[in-house]
Amino acid sequence: MRRTTLVLWLSLVVAAGAAFLAVRWVTSPLDLGSRSHPGGRSPLRPAAPPSAAAPPSAAAPARQAGGGRTPIDPNLPLFIGGTRRLAAQAIDDTAAAPMNQALIALARRFQGTPYRALPMDQQTPERLLLDLEHVDQLRFVEQLLALVNSRQVKTRTEAADRFSDHVRDLRYHKGQVSYCGRHHYVSLWAQAAERQGYLVNLTPFLPGATSRRRSLTFLSSHPGAYPAMQLPANRTCITTLERTLAVDQSYVPLRSLAPVLPSLRSGDVFALVSQRPGLDVSDIGLVEVNGNQINALLAAAGSGVELKTDLARWAGGRDGVIGVAFYRPVPNSDGRPDR
Repeated sequence: MRRTTLVLWLSLVVAAGAAFLAVRWVTSPLDLGSRSHPGGRSPLRPAAPPSAAAPPSAAAPARQAGGGRTPIDPNLPLFIGGTRRLAAQAIDDTAAAPMNQALIALARRFQGTPYRALPMDQQTPERLLLDLEHVDQLRFVEQLLALVNSRQVKTRTEAADRFSDHVRDLRYHKGQVSYCGRHHYVSLWAQAAERQGYLVNLTPFLPGATSRRRSLTFLSSHPGAYPAMQLPANRTCITTLERTLAVDQSYVPLRSLAPVLPSLRSGDVFALVSQRPGLDVSDIGLVEVNGNQINALLAAAGSGVELKTDLARWAGGRDGVIGVAFYRPVPNSDGRPDR
């Protein structure tokens, strides 16, 4: 009898306690915390995912909550058309070739690619644009150098990413994307590429070479030729920069080219030195040695990537050209040596 009474008493106590806890649970807010909200309230449900049917465009900035647009980081690469695929394929197909042979093989591959100034030269904010479906003179050589320095990779995704990194480093001062920070002049572009370990300037060591001090004022003197210069910020920046912009430029005069030609090899970079006011170089491309013949591969306005036979004769017929500068590509020392 005493045991039965004790059991009934304990049952009543447990029932009362359970009822009390139930009331507290119903009337109190839930506060469990989470990894994303430590010590605070967890959201009742996750936010609805964005519609899979309409992914945001890479070129369109995302909208902010207040109705504005989130600025796009200009240093992020924007691949035009099939450029990502073309870059990965080009890197894969030349992975085992020596650097100079890979450059010529790729230049030949892109023969016929149409010429077009890249969209970054239009009246838009500067972006890191990569375009292998259209080329201009300097970007043709620049992107080839980036491709052949991107070959020590394990995946095509890594290849495309490394390609964009090399283009950024070659195209912009300290790799920071901006219109004013872009290397618009070939001689300044080449000097920066040499400092970063992409090129060696052969010109001062060639027989008959000379040099000149050249003021660079072509952009600010011809703003109407560059749509991006119609943006006030771009025009002000370039005009200010070119007030004191000058370069010491080495070149081999046209009359002295013949003794120099045997020193060249396929894959070397040539630049035609111009006497037009405010300009340093009128054309840039790659040397191709074919037996005793020295040819030129370049992106020409109007015709795209093409082969010019007999570099010296072709250069001598170009209006305003007084000589040629030569550079030798070398594997960029970015910690991943090229083959």
